[in-house]
Amino acid sequence: MIRLAKEGKNTRDMAKVAHVSLKDIGIIIRNYLGEGESETGYSGKGLSTNSKAFKMFKENKKLVDVAIILNIETDEVLGMYSDYLRLLNLQKLMTMFNEMGNDIYLLEYLYHDLKNEGIANKQDIFYIVQMAGKLKSLNCELYEVASDIGRLKSAKFQLEREIEELQKTLDHYSALVFDKEQYQDSAY
Repeated sequence: MIRLAKEGKNTRDMAKVAHVSLKDIGIIIRNYLGEGESETGYSGKGLSTNSKAFKMFKENKKLVDVAIILNIETDEVLGMYSDYLRLLNLQKLMTMFNEMGNDIYLLEYLYHDLKNEGIANKQDIFYIVQMAGKLKSLNCELYEVASDIGRLKSAKFQLEREIEELQKTLDHYSALVFDKEQYQDSAY
């Protein structure tokens, strides 16, 4: 449409060549020139692309819809959304999103679990964080105890082997004593 318009074709000629309605041609040309309302209701006149995006974010449009409507790349939409959140003082949320990457679903899972358990308040969450520190400490103690148990089992096994050897030696001496007593009894 833009190429045909630059060649000096009028809208009727463009509609015949491209098989597009006159209304759609008008929308395309106005959007290209940044004039008037587009079919989406986002005026191109007077507003920057960022402002249009912010307006759509405020109206809870999906990021993909903003990218399509404004014809912008993914990284640009994500950057604008990050800026929008910062303007709303929600940059901490965006920082968490950036840090967690694909694991962000874990935060949502945790939140819903806490909410379902009725402990999604500041005091309960503070208590849970304290308990997490204690759990780490208990986990370390568990490894230490497991290690001690392993050492004790090894020592027990070694002592049992020594007892068996001593028992064999004792049995051997007992047999010698018994044989000696039998020999002395038979000698009398």
